[in-house]
Amino acid sequence: RGWQAALACLLALFAFFAFESLRLSLRDALGPGPGFFPFWLSVAGALLVFFLMLQLSRGRIDFENPTLKFELRPVALVLGGLIVATALLEAIGFRLAMLGLLPYLLFVLGVRNWLALGLFTLAGSFGVYHLFSGLLKVPLP
Repeated sequence: RGWQAALACLLALFAFFAFESLRLSLRDALGPGPGFFPFWLSVAGALLVFFLMLQLSRGRIDFENPTLKFELRPVALVLGGLIVATALLEAIGFRLAMLGLLPYLLFVLGVRNWLALGLFTLAGSFGVYHLFSGLLKVPLP
């Protein structure tokens, strides 16, 4: 019953997001509008919830031996890092906020290859900033 309640809540949440995104334009003069991606992401989420409900009703989910192990500690650490980076984004800018956030997230998630961690951090902070500001002409903080 707990899974069914959780899936029903997720389905209601996705329906709310789809409804709210329909209040925005799905198209504009240049292509997809501001409501396009939220609408289709909520539709995709609702479809995934539907298929999970289908598996649940057919008894294909093994509750005694779950394949996914859920731990609260990494989730809380990731959420905390995202909150801190969001709070610092305007004060120190995108590049520096991501320069601090990305190695923290990778370390929390278990990455211990320091070369890969450094390269990903530099590419994810400075590389993404220059891609968006230079190539795509989208201003970032």
